[in-house]
Amino acid sequence: MRRIMRTWWPLAASWLLMATEGPMMNGVVARLAAPKITLAAWGGLVWPLALVIESPIIMLLSASTALSKDWDSYRKLRRFMMWAGALLTAVHILIAFTPLYYIVAVKLVGAP
Repeated sequence: MRRIMRTWWPLAASWLLMATEGPMMNGVVARLAAPKITLAAWGGLVWPLALVIESPIIMLLSASTALSKDWDSYRKLRRFMMWAGALLTAVHILIAFTPLYYIVAVKLVGAP
């Protein structure tokens, strides 16, 4: 039992943090100015778009537990995760802080 706990507690902790992220962010967004509009934008556009972008990293939570069998496989997976994380962070930044947001949000998704 101890070996199972030692192996799986990082995955359980990461999924627990992921599960609490949504309600906590909804609470923060609901307390901003114009809560109806900000909650609609958050739940209908921003959150789903962020999930689509970060879904490869989310899947690494489970995959890393199964694929990290020894030090060499851990290092390879970590290197992949760092590159994927950097690339997906760049995509987030491009969409959030450039005119690409309007292309994605208005033209692609059809948000008002």
